[in-house]
Amino acid sequence: MIDFDSEPNILIDMSLILQLPTPLRIFFSYFPLWTYPPIYPPSKATLKTPTIWIHPPRGEADFLSSDVECLKWQAYLALRGLTDITVRWDVSPDGGIDGRLPNLHVPLPTSDGADDGELLAAHLIPTWVDAKVEERGLDSLEGYKDESARDESRAWVALLEGNVHAALVSIA
Repeated sequence: MIDFDSEPNILIDMSLILQLPTPLRIFFSYFPLWTYPPIYPPSKATLKTPTIWIHPPRGEADFLSSDVECLKWQAYLALRGLTDITVRWDVSPDGGIDGRLPNLHVPLPTSDGADDGELLAAHLIPTWVDAKVEERGLDSLEGYKDESARDESRAWVALLEGNVHAALVSIA
């Protein structure tokens, strides 16, 4: 057994042992490493209601996004009958999932204020909305006369959002 208290304390200057060759040291001097302290949010508000993150609106008194994609999802939420959605436009698109907006920030079902909730990308919004509609007992047919009319409408929307949208973006 080694008794560390009886050993003499030897201090070794690691900078003398681990020295980089001069050309490598000069190369690394062009790329200095800087560390910054973390930036904390000014206040930690508890997420109580679902919040859609959108691009800023054109007017100050307006809640409708200036971005077509964000506006589409705002309309989708409103047309499905969900009224308790908060709108937030102070988030940079870089803060969204994959650097894109809109995103839906929803509280977790068992959240007691300790969690930040869950951030959903745009393509996950319909799944969340369907769950909310079923949970609240709202019209599952979304106003259509039967399931075949609803499915046909969804097929047209998928076609428009896929091929037609891609063609219009490539023209612009």
